[in-house]
Order: sequence, then structure tokens, then C-alpha cells
Amino acid sequence: MSKKAIALAAIFVMAHIALVAPFVPLASLLPAGLGALSLSSMALTLILAARWRLVDLLMGGPDKSYSAHRWLGFFALGGALGHWAMASSIGAGLFPVLSESGEGLGTIAAFGLIIMTAAALVRAIPYHLWKATHRLMGPIFLFAAGHTFLVASPLAIGAVPWTVMAILSAVGLLAWVQTLLRERAPTLLVAVERAEPFDGGIDVTLRADAPLPAFRPGQFATLAHNRARAEAHPFTIAGGDETSRRFVIRAAGDWTKDFVQNVSAGDELRLGPGVGRFLPQVEQTRTGQLWVAGGVGITPFLASLEHMEPDSAAQVTLIYCIRSRESAGALADVERHAARLPQLDLIVLHDKGGDRLTEGRLADIIRALAPDTQVYLCGPEGLKVLVKNVCLAAGMTGRIHSERFDFRGAYAITDLIYLGQPILNIAHQWIAGRRGVARADTES
Repeated sequence: MSKKAIALAAIFVMAHIALVAPFVPLASLLPAGLGALSLSSMALTLILAARWRLVDLLMGGPDKSYSAHRWLGFFALGGALGHWAMASSIGAGLFPVLSESGEGLGTIAAFGLIIMTAAALVRAIPYHLWKATHRLMGPIFLFAAGHTFLVASPLAIGAVPWTVMAILSAVGLLAWVQTLLRERAPTLLVAVERAEPFDGGIDVTLRADAPLPAFRPGQFATLAHNRARAEAHPFTIAGGDETSRRFVIRAAGDWTKDFVQNVSAGDELRLGPGVGRFLPQVEQTRTGQLWVAGGVGITPFLASLEHMEPDSAAQVTLIYCIRSRESAGALADVERHAARLPQLDLIVLHDKGGDRLTEGRLADIIRALAPDTQVYLCGPEGLKVLVKNVCLAAGMTGRIHSERFDFRGAYAITDLIYLGQPILNIAHQWIAGRRGVARADTES
């Protein structure tokens, strides 16, 4: 977590404390502030989940909305647990006769948040079960809102914090209802025209009978099987024309593994519109750019290259990191574009050949670029971290663009071990220290 993210998180938490501070006794300041934090976070998660276009635009794209949604879930849980542990009945609720019922609703909401967070964090839980638990966020929010406005509270009815939470709760409820009532996201029926497997993935072209909505190079779209309640998964568009779309998909999870193994020409799928704000510059008015792709992370750049025409404008340097030629689903197309575009400098690195992208190698490449070069990253998180660190060390001032496609944001067992290692180290040091103290007492 970056220093900027930590600072924003701290400001977000403290803003809720400051909001209630003038309206509650000092003893109720922390529980009231944490309660407000939990309720507002839950409302905001529902607003983000509604996928209102203006909200996605303000957030900088759907992936940023999903990331904020995830962190707001942590704030909701943390605020609820803190409030639950410290709050006591003071004052009167909206309907005093229902104040005890309000306390029960808060307990149900807290337990619901714990269960939902556990389900969201563990990747071993199948996607469809995780998604089903996430649909319970609305009812849990209703319980939390009922607790907030019914329980005996030090906040006076109509006070500024009470009014703010009431408005935010109403908007959150509207977002949830709209999410429930709206039909499946707009999709069009397409058929698989071509399916070419490669090592670990599939290169598919989909064709529609009617013109498809236009997309911008770098955007992604959802794919789903053509059946009721089929799960839709996002994939970056690798190219296409008025009636076709191309996707290069690697088998990375249950859905993609099944898709890669079983898709064939003639299959019917549901295709969503192009969305997202990861948009490499392809026009002649572009600035200098560095594109870094890892594996199927080449897809947004493949679509961008397809839309590029030869020119003498700013140079684009593309670093394409692959395990081998066999595992690179679109390498031949990338090389074909490099041959026709004089403005493109292509660097292909093969892991199996020992030609990896190291800090030193990347620093040498960056040294030849202008300091204000725009950087676009698409690939594994480790690759993104490497590039960001080297750019920072080199004093690059251009913006670094990237998108996060792990919308679920769950953790596998290895991730949990990694996250828990600092705690284990502290416990080990504490135990060793206690043994040292005990040994010293024995010897004395």
C-alpha cells in the first residue's frame, strides 16, 4: 500500500470522526465516528456496484471503482467491529420503542459483514458462491441502516451527521434497488468465427450479424455464455472491426480454463460494450510512450497497434515480456505491426531464453527516453511494480497508466502466508524474548 493510499485512508477515517465530533459527547466520539464510517462505506460500495457511468468516470475507470469498492468493504467491516465493541445506548432513536430492535439489527449486520469479508478474501471459495454472498450486501446494508436510525443514539435526529448519513443511505438504497431491477448489462449475441489455441490460452475472433458498438484501443469488454444467468468475465479487446472482436485469453481460473479447453467455432456468446480508461495514445498528436506488456497483457497494445498508421510523430517503445514464443498468443501480429510502423521500437524478451526484464535492463531502456514519457503497463503485478520502481528511481515525470483486472481481489493460500509472515515474525521474536527473560531469571 503506497504512502498516498495510506494518507487517503487516514483522511477518510478522520473525516468521519470530525463529522460527528461537534454533535456527540467525548465518550461517544469514537464509537459514533466508527459507526458513521461503516454505514457510509457500505452505502458507497453499493453506489460503486451500481456502475453509474458518471461514478466510473470520476473514479478513473471501472477497475478503479472495483478497487475502491474493495477497500470500502474493509472500512465497513473495521468500522462496524469497532462500533460494536465500544458503542452503548445513549439518547433516543427515530422510534424509541424500537431501539432494542435496532441493536439486534446491528448485530446481524456485523456478523453479515464478517461472513462476506471472509468469503471475499479466500480465493478457494468458488466464484459463483462468492458472487452469491456478495448479493447479500443489500440486505446487510438495510440491517445496518435500520440499526443506525432506530437504535438509541447520542446523535440528535436532524443533526448534520444524521442528515448526511440519511441522504447517503437513501442514495445507497437507490443504487442497490437499481442494481436488482436492471436487466443484464447490455450485450449482443456473437458467434465464434475463429479459435486458435496456443500454449496455455486461446486466440478467438467473434463475429456479429449487425454492427457492434465502437470501442477504443485499450478498453475491455465482458464475455458470457449464451444462457440464463451466465457469469460475465472481463477481457481486454485485442482488436476488431465494425462487426468483429478479437480476444487473446489465457487459462487462469475455472471459467477461463473451461473456455480455453472447450470453445470452438460456431459457439454463441454474449458480448458487452467496450469500457475502461486504459487508452494508449495512437494519434499523431501523441506524446512519447513506453508500453510494457507481460503475456496476454499485450492485448490492449495489440488493439492500439491495429489502429496505428505509419507516421513520424513521437516514438513508442514496446517491451513485450513472454515465457516463450509458443506461449505468446499474438507475437506474430506484434512483429508484423513493428515491421510496418516506423514509430514503434519493439523489444521482445523471452524468459525461457534467460532474457528477462531486470531493473538494470529497464533502466538502460528508460535512459534513452524523454523524462516526460507516458508509461502504460499491462501484465502481472510483479512486472508493474518493477517498472514503477525503476521509473521512480530514474526521475520519470510522465504519468504511469495501468488497470487492475483481478476485480475479485481475493487471496490464495500463498498470499495469506505472505500477508501473515510479518505477524509470525513478530510472534517469534516475542516468544524468543520471553524465553530469554525466563532464562535470565533462572540463571540469576
